[in-house]
Amino acid sequence: MTAPPGEPRITARALSSLLGAWSIRGGPLYRLLADSIARLADIGELPAGVLLPPERALAEAVMVSRNTATSAYQLLRDEGIAETRHGSGTRMTAHRTTPAAVHRADAFFAGLLESATIEVDLSLAAPDCAPAVAAALGDPGSVLDAEARRAVTAGSGYHLYGLPMFRAVLADHVGGRCQVPTEVGQVLVTTGAQQAIDLLVRGLVLPGQAVVVEDPTFPGVLDAIHQAGARAIQLPVEHGIDPERLAWFVETHRPALIYLMLTHSNPTGRVVAEELRPAIVEIAVAHPDTIVVEDLALAELALGPERRSGPGGGRESWDVGLDPLQLAAFAPQLPNLVSVGSLSKVYWGGLRVGWIRAAPGIVRRLAAVRAVADLGAPTLTQAIAAALVVDSHKDILRWRVEQLRERRDALVAAVRALLPTWSVDVPAGGLSLWVNLRGVDDGGVGDGGVGDRGVTPDRGGGKDFAHAALRRGVAVVPGHLFSVTDHHHGALRIAYARPVAELDEGVRRLAEVWGELG
Repeated sequence: MTAPPGEPRITARALSSLLGAWSIRGGPLYRLLADSIARLADIGELPAGVLLPPERALAEAVMVSRNTATSAYQLLRDEGIAETRHGSGTRMTAHRTTPAAVHRADAFFAGLLESATIEVDLSLAAPDCAPAVAAALGDPGSVLDAEARRAVTAGSGYHLYGLPMFRAVLADHVGGRCQVPTEVGQVLVTTGAQQAIDLLVRGLVLPGQAVVVEDPTFPGVLDAIHQAGARAIQLPVEHGIDPERLAWFVETHRPALIYLMLTHSNPTGRVVAEELRPAIVEIAVAHPDTIVVEDLALAELALGPERRSGPGGGRESWDVGLDPLQLAAFAPQLPNLVSVGSLSKVYWGGLRVGWIRAAPGIVRRLAAVRAVADLGAPTLTQAIAAALVVDSHKDILRWRVEQLRERRDALVAAVRALLPTWSVDVPAGGLSLWVNLRGVDDGGVGDGGVGDRGVTPDRGGGKDFAHAALRRGVAVVPGHLFSVTDHHHGALRIAYARPVAELDEGVRRLAEVWGELG
């Protein structure tokens, strides 16, 4: 079968990646495969007219018999989702999906939410609710007196820019604790950091414009870029960011926006040294039409070095705070320097409170974009968050850091003991480990086969291993989901947000799967 040049098509490998953990549910494999392909059509990943891979190639990519692939295609035809034209293969038919519904969201995550039985979740880098936050949410009167509660409920309750008193609290918080002088007009309260990122991309980037991101990077920004119709340009940073290389990328691609997570990056947990940061600020100075966004969602989770037993084996206490300085600290009034913050990782994700610090003009523009989706975050939640930031932030942060440091060290110890061939860099902070399955960095391309460095054909890459782990009830995230071009097939991200007992059990099961695949 030969398709005309330029005809939209998807390769078997690419379709396999999008399908993710399609086979973990019960039932006939051909139906599971057909249902998963249909779901990709529903979310816009397989638009009408796209040519599907040949049955034999798909069967090999997803490791089923050719009869299974043939039956799946037949079911898609029977249900009107696909059609086969003699001599030109099978392609998707028209379906009700608008361009705004198209996004990169890998079916791996959708499969987890939809069908998998997960007993140990090491995929979600989101901690449980801090006790002080749970107490405040359960009894708002414990942090807000009667007068404060009356003030919150006065008026319409719609605050497009954020509850005024919370904006003032955040301006003080960023100005004092984060050492970046900030006015109230520079703060926009958002429903978490993800909404902040989405607003920045939708509000400041036109379709077709370039956005430079680190590789690997947070998948949420890749989704936002793809949904906005922009182009993601990857800057390899697994071994650290190079300001000179970043400057070359900016000169070459003229991006509308640069997205960076310099402190405790997701997924690697690495930190860009403070002495390199002024050079990044100089890039922003030299290119005023490029917005430089620093994501600080994980910046406060500084866990310090790994604690080891014995004399001098690690600090027993550490300072809690933002270190090193964020970019805006070097040029607080530079109009194209923007930062994103959140309380989700320190307090609780369910609080859904984040913010953008930017020039007032950008804040006004983003508020207008935001008005299409909602008219502001919940008012009472913002009031509670404001009270906690003023009175309890340092205590909550210290509690969270202690909790996560214990969990990080436990996870590292378990991986080293039960999976000694894996390479683990102990992160200075954040919520996850970035591991390479064969002890060798797989920073390049490949599909988990013979060509991938550090990955052998018997055990496959991170994607295949993650699927096998799911069948044992353990969820981890394969490394290629953190890349624009599906790099890092030999890597996994393993979160340490869960209690130590769950982490130990999860690693025990991962070790069993690794042994069986070997």
